[in-house]
Amino acid sequence: MKFYQKLDGAAHVSAREYDVAASTAITEGQFVKLSGGKVVSAVAAETGALLGVAAENHSGSADALDPRANGTKLLVIDDPSAVFQCAAPQITASGGSATTLEFTAGQYFANDDFNGGYVKLVSKAADSTNTDEIGTVREITDFAVTASTKGTFTLASGGSPNAGDVYEVYPPVGFAKGNLNAAKDGVVLSASASLPTRVIGADVGFGKINVQIKKHIFAVDA
Repeated sequence: MKFYQKLDGAAHVSAREYDVAASTAITEGQFVKLSGGKVVSAVAAETGALLGVAAENHSGSADALDPRANGTKLLVIDDPSAVFQCAAPQITASGGSATTLEFTAGQYFANDDFNGGYVKLVSKAADSTNTDEIGTVREITDFAVTASTKGTFTLASGGSPNAGDVYEVYPPVGFAKGNLNAAKDGVVLSASASLPTRVIGADVGFGKINVQIKKHIFAVDA
């Protein structure tokens, strides 16, 4: 996660120091929370309140060039009004038609979860016959769980997705599902928890989604 702006449009935000165990490994941009009064990483299926996003690296090991690498303090962007950006989550199509896109992790979500969002084609399978050009953006007009192992987007008419085609997904404003990725600095759609974050916008041209912490240790859970 990279700081983008505050909700009021301000471009500057402060970071404050919090206690951290000397051996704890945290990377800049990672979602963090407090446990026992010290900073730890959020987990993939996080549902608890977050403290913010780490503003520096803390490897947990001695580093001659960085005395803070195994120190006991960590800078965290802890402003509840901060907006962060990360890469838009990607899915791999399992099939589709001129007006649909199927993906196998869709069963983790609920009908209409993605309505009002967008998808963007970012790569095609080697043998794909999809007629859309790379970079084509299409509106999601409906989403439905169509099988125990599949969900289906209804899209504005275009090329037919082929199995193996990769799309970025831009969920609608308010979307608060998915999981955190392995680095805990982005969102993936391979599972679905009730995350303490929500989507509040996107920069489709740059492949980014804007995210705010909705369940913050210093704010009311919205």
